[in-house]
Amino acid sequence: MEKEFKRIITPVDGSESSKRSAKKAIYLAKKMDVELIALYVVHVPISAYVGPPYSPVIYTDDNEIKEIRKKMKKEGALALDEIEAIASKAGLTITKKILEGSPDEEIIRISKKDDLIVMGAKGISALDRIFLGSVSEKVLHNALSSVMVVR
Repeated sequence: MEKEFKRIITPVDGSESSKRSAKKAIYLAKKMDVELIALYVVHVPISAYVGPPYSPVIYTDDNEIKEIRKKMKKEGALALDEIEAIASKAGLTITKKILEGSPDEEIIRISKKDDLIVMGAKGISALDRIFLGSVSEKVLHNALSSVMVVR
């Protein structure tokens, strides 16, 4: 029997919602015997470049932006390590990836038509959701692959 999905991609951000969806992805990947990719996208908000809304302050210090990216990559590595530990307990080896960019765009870019994206309904930042829209909603409407949103 041919496998319906070749890979499962589970984007994580450290939130409880993404942990729940990662657990579901781990379960599905093990049952379907497919590769599982745990993905963390470093998204440096535009405010890191131009300051808070309505602020005349413009940050041009490249070192400050590099430090923000470095800190976010470290947070991403910790989030992925946590998912890897959960997968390991379930007897599954995963692939961990850290990318930089807009989360929805990077999730869509890395996915292929025969993948399944398993992601949480809500991420870590309610403020980002207000201003940028829901990452899960954007992925759901724009990805070529199947998407499962875990509540």
